[in-house]
Amino acid sequence: MTVKVSIIIPVYNAGDYIERPINSLLKQSLPQDEFEVLFVDDGSTDDSAERLKKMADDTGNFRVFSMPNSGWPGRPRNVGVANARGEYIHFLDQDDALGPKALQVMYERARKNNSDIVVGKVKGNMRGPIRLFRESADSVGPEFAELYETLTPHKMFRRQFLLDNDIKFQEGRCRLEDQMFLAKAYPLAKNITIVGDVVCYDWSKRDDGSNNSKTRTEPGDYYPWLAKTAQIVKASTNPGPVRDAFLTRNYRVEVLRNTSTQGFLKGDPFSMGHYEAARKVAVEEYSDSVREGLPPLWRFRAELLEADRVEDLRKVAERYRDTVSEVEFDGPVRWQRGVLVAPFRARLRYQDGATVKVRKLADGYGLDLAVVQGIDGGPEWSFKDIENRAVVDFQLRQRNKAQAWFAAVESKLTVAADGTVEITGTVRIDPDTAACGGRLPKGLYDVHVNVQLLGIERMARIEGGPVSELLPCGGERSQRLNIQAAPYWTRDGRLALDIGGNMHPVPDKSPQSEATWRKLAKKVKRVLSS
Repeated sequence: MTVKVSIIIPVYNAGDYIERPINSLLKQSLPQDEFEVLFVDDGSTDDSAERLKKMADDTGNFRVFSMPNSGWPGRPRNVGVANARGEYIHFLDQDDALGPKALQVMYERARKNNSDIVVGKVKGNMRGPIRLFRESADSVGPEFAELYETLTPHKMFRRQFLLDNDIKFQEGRCRLEDQMFLAKAYPLAKNITIVGDVVCYDWSKRDDGSNNSKTRTEPGDYYPWLAKTAQIVKASTNPGPVRDAFLTRNYRVEVLRNTSTQGFLKGDPFSMGHYEAARKVAVEEYSDSVREGLPPLWRFRAELLEADRVEDLRKVAERYRDTVSEVEFDGPVRWQRGVLVAPFRARLRYQDGATVKVRKLADGYGLDLAVVQGIDGGPEWSFKDIENRAVVDFQLRQRNKAQAWFAAVESKLTVAADGTVEITGTVRIDPDTAACGGRLPKGLYDVHVNVQLLGIERMARIEGGPVSELLPCGGERSQRLNIQAAPYWTRDGRLALDIGGNMHPVPDKSPQSEATWRKLAKKVKRVLSS
């Protein structure tokens, strides 16, 4: 039988943690004889190689390759690709796991859509929910900016696509080998599929507090690789949206983060080394169009960075760093035909309670004087793209499951008379479809709200209700699947959802239930009248 998928796992001194990916592979809904697992042992000094060989002897689809230690997962992954027999390849780390339906769902959609790459929904406690997985998509191109939220290789790739384009990992000890790999793969992919409705990859922190390749990063060991990543992106793309999407993400995440750390604000030598190295990459490798793609406040900071205005960067960071998001209901929460509907208002506030504002200028808007006053050129600096990365996401985080779903949101950005920047709109939660088009699994969900305005991103909870009580609208059942759903306030007064009647059962209003009760009532009436 043709091997559909080859799973490649680089291994180095994995210990008992190797049981986690193995157990997830043994539980796959895709039959075991339709995929293979390639463990590439990178010169382990513990008993990993022996354990894997014993496992391979007991299974028909596990293979083990051993090699001298290379120091990083790049070479083991390349060895795996060279020896794979599958039509598609999926990379998996030695301390992670796959969801039980991952291989079957990803492979079926890859074949259906003739995909070069399939990006599967990630869950875990290593980072927050990824906005890319708000919904599934059969086909997107490399210009789809949200793709660059995930630059790890834990995806499914058509093997021939990798071979035809000579897409390999950087070998030896290096940083950002994942990004350099995707810097080659993403731009060349003709069709990329996103699986948002099925959890495919579980990226969770190990219980020993460590994870693969977790070490202190020296500036000289990191930023030359960031520069090389930018060079690969530019070599793989023409000037335009694909190139800018990748590099804008890296400018925002890898470069500008160094201008607001505690160490930078205090002038710590180690942090200043990171700042100087990051600034060098920004000046030498990123074009004006990359900087122009940043949201307003980040773009202003980028200009200060490139001009090496350290003290002004510190002033800006100090002034906005303690901002918080504030989200509140802007009207009654109600049920409409089994869908929970809630109007909302979201804004940002400084520590003193004042709202984050903009100023109307002749040629657009100006940044809040609370941030730019006293900074040369700051009060006159203007922008027009006030809606750049201005979004509100309602995340339904299932308690004790390390996974989240995104509710449907309709919103618009407004500027109040006093200059306060707000996002107003309506969130709709349909238990039948809120899990990326599917039903919400039974459980308790904490509602988190991610607010992004002007380049400031803050998470909030909706608070202030009477503790441990239902909202006035009460519970309801969904229209199609009759799912019980009840919004309530937790013991600390925060908004949550009970899906499935775990704590707040909802009366059955289905036609079948009502008919049963009518028959019972008639029967009781006959008994009483006889």
